Amino acid sequence: MEEDIKVLIEEISSDYSKGSFMNYIEYMKFPKYKNLTDNSEIKFDFPMTMLVGKNGTGKSSVLQAIYGAPKNKSTGDYWFTTKVDPIEEGKNKYFYGYKRDANSKIKEVLKKRQPSKKAPDYWETAAIDLKIGMKPDDNTDSESRNDPVKKEVVYFDFRGELSAFDKYFHFYKSKPDRKQRKFEQKNKASKQYIKRQSKYLNRVFNGEKNIVYANHPGNVLHEEMEIIDNNNGRKKLDVINYILGKEYEEIRLVYHRIYESWGTSIMVKTKRGNRYSEANAGSGENAIINMVCAIMDAGKDSLILLDEPEVSLHPSAQRKLKIFLLNMIRKRHYQIVISTHSMVLIEEMPKKALKLFEINDFGTTDITNGVYYKEAFYNIKEEVDRKNLILCEDIAAKSLIEGVLTHLNIREFFSVEYRHGGAETLITKHLPILALDEMYDKVFIILDGDKEPEEVIRYSDIPAGEINKLEKLEDYVKKLSASNCRINPLVDGGEKGSNKEQKIEVYQEYLKYAEKHLFYLPGKLVPEAIVLQFDNAKEIYGDALLEPINNGNAKDSVTNICRVLFPDESCKEATIKMITKAWIDNGKNSAYFDDMLNILNTIYEYCNS
Repeated sequence: MEEDIKVLIEEISSDYSKGSFMNYIEYMKFPKYKNLTDNSEIKFDFPMTMLVGKNGTGKSSVLQAIYGAPKNKSTGDYWFTTKVDPIEEGKNKYFYGYKRDANSKIKEVLKKRQPSKKAPDYWETAAIDLKIGMKPDDNTDSESRNDPVKKEVVYFDFRGELSAFDKYFHFYKSKPDRKQRKFEQKNKASKQYIKRQSKYLNRVFNGEKNIVYANHPGNVLHEEMEIIDNNNGRKKLDVINYILGKEYEEIRLVYHRIYESWGTSIMVKTKRGNRYSEANAGSGENAIINMVCAIMDAGKDSLILLDEPEVSLHPSAQRKLKIFLLNMIRKRHYQIVISTHSMVLIEEMPKKALKLFEINDFGTTDITNGVYYKEAFYNIKEEVDRKNLILCEDIAAKSLIEGVLTHLNIREFFSVEYRHGGAETLITKHLPILALDEMYDKVFIILDGDKEPEEVIRYSDIPAGEINKLEKLEDYVKKLSASNCRINPLVDGGEKGSNKEQKIEVYQEYLKYAEKHLFYLPGKLVPEAIVLQFDNAKEIYGDALLEPINNGNAKDSVTNICRVLFPDESCKEATIKMITKAWIDNGKNSAYFDDMLNILNTIYEYCNS
């Protein structure tokens, strides 16, 4: 089993781009469905899709809609009307587009809740409806509609995946013992019942078939037992051991109704000879065993739906579960959709795989297609791990950068700091240290635009004949700043004690780092000269604004504006923040606005790559 997640994602992406996935659901749109914002859409542009959001945002509801998409499946199996929770009739509907194969056109299918007296929760395939955004189709499967997609479906809700033992011992309540069991689950009666019934389960695990209750032939208590060991289901056994970190030699699995209602029981045997059932196993063990068996038994191109699979799994097991699922997609071209809160599951996943569910100010749920995992976790109030760092020259640059980060809704992922000493300190003192240690890969330098050289030479553009020439590399490093600052190589024993080859290697590292981590404010301008340039700046600041705006007078303009707004010059920081906000509020009408967006988006994408 391939364990490199990056390799798995690249191989799956390649297969997907070639159209290797049959009967693949490309997108699903919700003109009206539960509490989703009208006309919400999910794009399934990677075969493993993860729905991320707080509880109550509708992730499970969407899984139920996806479950009901294929032929002979109905969302009504999970969402149905009752006297307590009635469903408003005639409004809920969704449609989806799918391709039968790489050469097929998209076929759109509309599913509507169409209750009748015989089937009060029936969802039927309806005629194409252009009014709700469906596309005209001159090649429908019938006169007015397309057939639903044909896919085998595996749907697993891990929160409700209880073993037969847990269902009875923890949750079954008879009327006489209701008050007592309200506070005490493990009462004498439930223990005695399980002890009495366990003899039947033991007979099943020992291989006896067709065990009946009360000697009545029609009262069969169980289905056929499955044995998973090195001779039968070796691949399943290996996967289960891999995910759970166990050393099972054998697993016996049976679906039965020995404990009142139907449920699954397992019996495992370890390499040390220990033998125990689900009563003494963790809930995660039972769920993973059942899930692995269901997924590995599913046919090629199946639809796999998993609701919060991280329940009862430690982080290591969660990561291994993700690796298993990606391998199954690669081998069998499954389409998998997961509802999750787990950072372990969503980290390393491509942006296109993640869909963020958020409740808006109107109380409905918005769906955002394509978010970075840190962005998703900030929105569900999980702690973002180590923040990325941007270093700049002064408070004006800091205010500008922070303002644009806020506009992009990515401020939470960055710390922005300025260093006394300006560009020369950043280039000669900080860059050499940052470039030579991988731990600083998420630290970036943004210099004022007046420090941008006439020609920026990227490391990847240096001619092959110059890449190992010390004099050429020294010159390229000096030209990282318009000031032509000399950057000493940090080498063993000081510069005099180093050899030529070591200096070459160090200078190469400086240039490699600069290519991805060193930026300049746009227009070859200082930050004050940038934020003063927007359409109605003169109307706002009047004669305090010196024109034409340039690097020579921009700081003086800020000082003049500060004098107008405040009784003294002690509030320049507040002034520059106010000017920056006005520049950002004018957006596209502000000079260099798009350039700043591009710089910070480039940094953000690098941090999430």
